[in-house]
Amino acid sequence: VTFFKGKIDNWKIQFDNKDLRPYPGVDENNLTGCLNFYDVEITDITLDLKNSNCEDSVNFVRSTGTIKDVKIFNSRFDSIDADFSNLIFRNINISKSNNDCVDLSFGNYSIDSMDLTFCGDKAISIGETSEVKIKKGNIKNSNTGVAVKDYSYAILDQININKVEYCYQVYNKKAEFAGAFLGIDRSSCNNSKNIKKVDSRSKLEIKNEL
Repeated sequence: VTFFKGKIDNWKIQFDNKDLRPYPGVDENNLTGCLNFYDVEITDITLDLKNSNCEDSVNFVRSTGTIKDVKIFNSRFDSIDADFSNLIFRNINISKSNNDCVDLSFGNYSIDSMDLTFCGDKAISIGETSEVKIKKGNIKNSNTGVAVKDYSYAILDQININKVEYCYQVYNKKAEFAGAFLGIDRSSCNNSKNIKKVDSRSKLEIKNEL
Protein backbone atom coordinates (compact mmCIF):
# COMPACT_ATOMS: atom_id res chain seq x y z
CA VAL A 1 0.00 0.00 0.00
CA THR A 2 1.48 3.36 -1.02
CA PHE A 3 0.41 6.93 -0.27
CA PHE A 4 2.06 9.34 -2.70
CA LYS A 5 1.96 13.12 -2.16
CA GLY A 6 -1.05 14.91 -0.70
CA LYS A 7 -2.17 15.14 2.93
CA ILE A 8 -3.46 12.60 5.44
CA ASP A 9 -5.20 13.88 8.57
CA ASN A 10 -6.38 11.74 11.53
CA TRP A 11 -6.48 8.45 9.65
CA LYS A 12 -6.24 5.08 11.39
CA ILE A 13 -4.58 2.46 9.19
CA GLN A 14 -4.67 -1.23 10.10
CA PHE A 15 -2.64 -3.90 8.32
CA ASP A 16 -2.62 -7.63 9.09
CA ASN A 17 -0.77 -9.84 6.65
CA LYS A 18 -1.88 -13.47 6.31
CA ASP A 19 0.95 -14.57 3.98
CA LEU A 20 4.11 -14.91 6.08
CA ARG A 21 6.41 -15.93 3.23
CA PRO A 22 9.24 -13.38 2.90
CA TYR A 23 8.56 -10.73 0.27
CA PRO A 24 11.41 -9.62 -2.06
CA GLY A 25 13.37 -6.75 -0.49
CA VAL A 26 12.46 -4.25 -3.22
CA ASP A 27 9.57 -4.66 -5.66
CA GLU A 28 9.39 -3.53 -9.31
CA ASN A 29 8.46 -0.01 -8.12
CA ASN A 30 11.48 0.21 -5.81
CA LEU A 31 9.27 0.03 -2.72
CA THR A 32 10.48 -1.63 0.47
CA GLY A 33 7.49 -1.27 2.80
CA CYS A 34 4.23 -3.11 3.14
CA LEU A 35 2.93 0.41 3.90
CA ASN A 36 4.69 3.36 2.22
CA PHE A 37 4.43 7.15 2.56
CA TYR A 38 6.19 9.16 -0.16
CA ASP A 39 6.14 12.98 -0.06
CA VAL A 40 3.12 13.01 2.25
CA GLU A 41 2.06 15.65 4.79
CA ILE A 42 0.87 13.68 7.82
CA THR A 43 -1.27 14.88 10.73
CA ASP A 44 -2.00 12.70 13.78
CA ILE A 45 -2.34 9.33 12.06
CA THR A 46 -2.53 6.00 13.91
CA LEU A 47 -0.89 2.82 12.59
CA ASP A 48 -1.63 -0.74 13.71
CA LEU A 49 0.43 -3.27 11.74
CA LYS A 50 0.84 -7.02 12.24
CA ASN A 51 2.77 -9.82 10.57
CA SER A 52 4.60 -7.78 7.95
CA ASN A 53 6.72 -9.84 5.54
CA CYS A 54 8.25 -6.85 3.68
CA GLU A 55 11.69 -5.35 4.18
CA ASP A 56 9.93 -2.61 6.21
CA SER A 57 6.55 -2.78 7.87
CA VAL A 58 6.19 0.95 7.21
CA ASN A 59 8.49 3.19 5.20
CA PHE A 60 8.43 7.01 5.28
CA VAL A 61 10.30 8.85 2.52
CA ARG A 62 10.47 12.67 2.20
CA SER A 63 7.43 12.96 4.45
CA THR A 64 6.59 15.42 7.21
CA GLY A 65 4.22 15.68 10.15
CA THR A 66 2.96 13.87 13.23
CA ILE A 67 2.23 10.21 13.87
CA LYS A 68 0.03 9.91 16.95
CA ASP A 69 0.41 6.21 17.68
CA VAL A 70 2.29 3.29 16.10
CA LYS A 71 1.77 -0.33 17.11
CA ILE A 72 3.69 -2.98 15.19
CA PHE A 73 3.81 -6.68 16.00
CA ASN A 74 5.78 -9.54 14.45
CA SER A 75 7.72 -7.98 11.57
CA ARG A 76 9.79 -10.36 9.49
CA PHE A 77 12.43 -7.67 8.90
CA ASP A 78 12.44 -3.95 9.95
CA SER A 79 9.39 -2.36 11.55
CA ILE A 80 9.73 1.44 11.05
CA ASP A 81 12.06 2.83 8.39
CA ALA A 82 12.22 6.59 7.72
CA ASP A 83 14.43 8.42 5.22
CA PHE A 84 14.76 12.11 4.28
CA SER A 85 11.81 12.97 6.50
CA ASN A 86 10.83 15.36 9.29
CA LEU A 87 8.54 13.47 11.65
CA ILE A 88 7.21 13.56 15.19
CA PHE A 89 6.19 10.24 16.73
CA ARG A 90 4.00 10.66 19.82
CA ASN A 91 4.06 6.99 20.83
CA ILE A 92 5.75 3.89 19.39
CA ASN A 93 5.11 0.35 20.61
CA ILE A 94 6.91 -2.44 18.73
CA SER A 95 7.34 -6.11 19.62
CA LYS A 96 9.01 -8.92 17.68
CA SER A 97 10.93 -7.42 14.80
CA ASN A 98 13.48 -9.79 13.27
CA ASN A 99 15.74 -6.91 12.29
CA ASP A 100 15.60 -3.25 13.47
CA CYS A 101 12.55 -1.99 15.32
CA VAL A 102 13.15 1.66 14.33
CA ASP A 103 15.58 2.78 11.59
CA LEU A 104 15.95 6.55 11.04
CA SER A 105 18.14 8.09 8.33
CA PHE A 106 18.80 11.43 6.61
CA GLY A 107 16.27 13.49 8.55
CA ASN A 108 14.96 15.14 11.69
CA TYR A 109 12.90 13.03 14.06
CA SER A 110 11.32 13.37 17.49
CA ILE A 111 9.88 10.59 19.66
CA ASP A 112 7.84 11.39 22.76
CA SER A 113 7.58 7.82 24.04
CA MET A 114 8.68 4.39 22.79
CA ASP A 115 8.49 0.82 24.03
CA LEU A 116 10.59 -1.61 21.97
CA THR A 117 10.94 -5.32 22.74
CA PHE A 118 12.40 -8.35 20.98
CA CYS A 119 14.22 -6.45 18.24
CA GLY A 120 16.45 -8.91 16.40
CA ASP A 121 19.14 -6.34 15.60
CA LYS A 122 18.90 -2.73 16.81
CA ALA A 123 15.98 -1.44 18.85
CA ILE A 124 16.63 2.01 17.38
CA SER A 125 19.16 2.78 14.67
CA ILE A 126 20.00 6.42 13.87
CA GLY A 127 22.23 7.10 10.89
CA GLU A 128 23.33 9.25 7.97
CA THR A 129 23.28 12.82 9.28
CA SER A 130 20.05 12.46 11.25
CA GLU A 131 19.08 14.59 14.24
CA VAL A 132 16.89 12.78 16.76
CA LYS A 133 15.34 13.69 20.11
CA ILE A 134 13.71 11.07 22.33
CA LYS A 135 11.92 12.08 25.51
CA LYS A 136 11.28 8.65 27.03
CA GLY A 137 12.02 5.09 26.00
CA ASN A 138 12.06 1.49 27.21
CA ILE A 139 14.02 -1.22 25.40
CA LYS A 140 14.16 -4.89 26.32
CA ASN A 141 15.31 -8.24 24.92
CA SER A 142 17.11 -6.94 21.83
CA ASN A 143 20.58 -7.17 20.30
CA THR A 144 21.51 -3.47 20.50
CA GLY A 145 19.57 -0.84 22.43
CA VAL A 146 20.51 2.47 20.77
CA ALA A 147 22.90 2.78 17.81
CA VAL A 148 23.94 6.20 16.49
CA LYS A 149 26.30 6.45 13.53
CA ASP A 150 27.57 8.40 10.53
CA TYR A 151 27.36 12.12 11.39
CA SER A 152 24.14 11.68 13.36
CA TYR A 153 23.30 13.58 16.53
CA ALA A 154 20.89 12.12 19.10
CA ILE A 155 19.64 13.43 22.45
CA LEU A 156 17.68 11.19 24.85
CA ASP A 157 15.98 12.49 27.97
CA GLN A 158 15.18 9.21 29.72
CA ILE A 159 16.02 5.71 28.48
CA ASN A 160 15.70 2.36 30.28
CA ILE A 161 17.38 -0.65 28.65
CA ASN A 162 17.24 -4.24 29.86
CA LYS A 163 18.60 -7.55 28.53
CA VAL A 164 20.54 -6.54 25.42
CA GLU A 165 23.98 -7.29 23.96
CA TYR A 166 24.99 -3.60 23.86
CA CYS A 167 23.02 -0.79 25.46
CA TYR A 168 24.69 1.95 23.38
CA GLN A 169 26.77 1.92 20.21
CA VAL A 170 28.13 5.13 18.69
CA TYR A 171 30.35 4.77 15.65
CA ASN A 172 31.30 5.46 12.05
CA LYS A 173 30.05 2.79 9.64
CA LYS A 174 30.20 4.17 6.09
CA ALA A 175 33.34 5.62 4.53
CA GLU A 176 31.61 8.76 3.21
CA PHE A 177 30.68 9.79 6.76
CA ALA A 178 32.47 10.10 10.10
CA GLY A 179 31.52 9.57 13.74
CA ALA A 180 28.37 10.40 15.69
CA PHE A 181 27.17 11.84 19.01
CA LEU A 182 24.77 10.42 21.59
CA GLY A 183 23.84 12.45 24.66
CA ILE A 184 21.64 11.01 27.41
CA ASP A 185 20.22 12.87 30.42
CA ARG A 186 18.94 9.89 32.43
CA SER A 187 19.88 6.32 31.62
CA SER A 188 19.73 2.77 32.97
CA CYS A 189 21.39 -0.31 31.46
CA ASN A 190 20.50 -3.49 33.35
CA ASN A 191 21.02 -7.22 32.85
CA SER A 192 22.99 -6.56 29.66
CA LYS A 193 26.33 -7.95 28.44
CA ASN A 194 27.91 -4.60 27.53
CA ILE A 195 27.08 -1.00 28.40
CA LYS A 196 28.69 0.74 25.43
CA LYS A 197 30.79 0.51 22.31
CA VAL A 198 32.13 3.85 21.07
CA ASP A 199 34.78 4.30 18.38
CA SER A 200 37.49 6.96 18.34
CA ARG A 201 35.53 9.23 15.99
CA SER A 202 32.38 9.34 18.11
CA LYS A 203 31.20 10.49 21.52
CA LEU A 204 28.77 9.26 24.19
CA GLU A 205 27.72 11.43 27.13
CA ILE A 206 25.55 10.11 29.99
CA LYS A 207 24.71 12.65 32.69
CA ASN A 208 22.78 10.58 35.21
CA GLU A 209 22.67 6.82 35.69
CA LEU A 210 19.26 5.64 36.95
